[in-house]
Amino acid sequence: MQQQKITLSQQAAQIKAELASKIIGEIDNNDGWLPFSEFMGLALYSPGLGYYQNSLHKFGEHGDFITSPELGSLFTQCFAQALIHLKDDCQNILEIGAGSGAMASGLLKSLQKLNQLPNRYFILEPSASLQSQQKETLTRDTPELLEKIVWLDKLPYGFEGIIFANEVVDAIPCNRIKLCQGGWRQVGVSVDAEPTQSFYWQVRQAQEENELPEKLREPNSFERGYTTELRPQAGPWLAALAESLSRGHVLLFDYGYGQDEYYHPQRSDGTLRCFSRHIAHSDPLQLVGLQDITAHVDFSELAKAAVSNNLVVEGFTTQAGFLLENGLLDLAQETSELTERFQTSQQVQKLIAPGQMGEIFKVLHLSKNTKVRMPGFSLQNHLGKL
Repeated sequence: MQQQKITLSQQAAQIKAELASKIIGEIDNNDGWLPFSEFMGLALYSPGLGYYQNSLHKFGEHGDFITSPELGSLFTQCFAQALIHLKDDCQNILEIGAGSGAMASGLLKSLQKLNQLPNRYFILEPSASLQSQQKETLTRDTPELLEKIVWLDKLPYGFEGIIFANEVVDAIPCNRIKLCQGGWRQVGVSVDAEPTQSFYWQVRQAQEENELPEKLREPNSFERGYTTELRPQAGPWLAALAESLSRGHVLLFDYGYGQDEYYHPQRSDGTLRCFSRHIAHSDPLQLVGLQDITAHVDFSELAKAAVSNNLVVEGFTTQAGFLLENGLLDLAQETSELTERFQTSQQVQKLIAPGQMGEIFKVLHLSKNTKVRMPGFSLQNHLGKL
């Protein structure tokens, strides 16, 4: 696609230039080619320069995208309704990657209203700039609860409670692979010679078969040229959560599919997407450091990794099913002012409509050493799709 016509601030232009130079250096040091997962990791997580590490504004109406908690309070109110059923399992909460802090703020306020505050609310956030933004949000919105909030730089050991991540797995770097003559090969990134030094796609090394999902080990099911994504780091990431958790629950909110739908023959160009100023496109090689890069989540692989690491797969459902079962419509009806009712109606539409977040966003519930069950997975039970 053509470059987006965006006027960059001096700060943004400098970040883009410095990060591009760093990536070019890595490409040059790697025989002129990087696997896409390494390019994506640099673009998103390079200290001080990557999209999630630099100080540019990212979230909300004036950023690049809006997450469910930033639409309003309904998402976190429903999540709180689900959590209060977990009783003693909910004494501690750990949020992985807290973004702007909107989820933490909304969830703590909702639990406070229900008189079910946790003993501690932990946030694992590796980005110094996002951690600063979270502290600003929580200091403004919930100053009386700051003593309950603890920021971590690594996963705790022997954690008992709730671990959850909202739109985190989709940003774990992924590889791109393409079915070529002779099998699957990785699609990586190279760079043109000076003066342009533009990034471009290049198919190079063979994809290790042991990293392929079972669905992709039948290449005759796909036409040559079929392109998709793999996320080999997702399994070890989930294994680390399982090792950290002694007793309790893991909730993963993200957009994605079970494997049959993810690797459908008609999904021939994968799910790679970028977001910049609320414009979605599929070219991650432009605007490095200035745009989010994501790919949908293969929930079947996550479930498989969970079972391999002694977690129980308790439930898998759509965001719409989870929210509706946890009282979304009743909570929405509590608003009285006409303006509030209109805004609430808009919020409900975005959260549960099939064409919005309702169907594409899923919720995966895992547990360890507990028999306590969470509501939200019966209305639309999609376990059979994993």
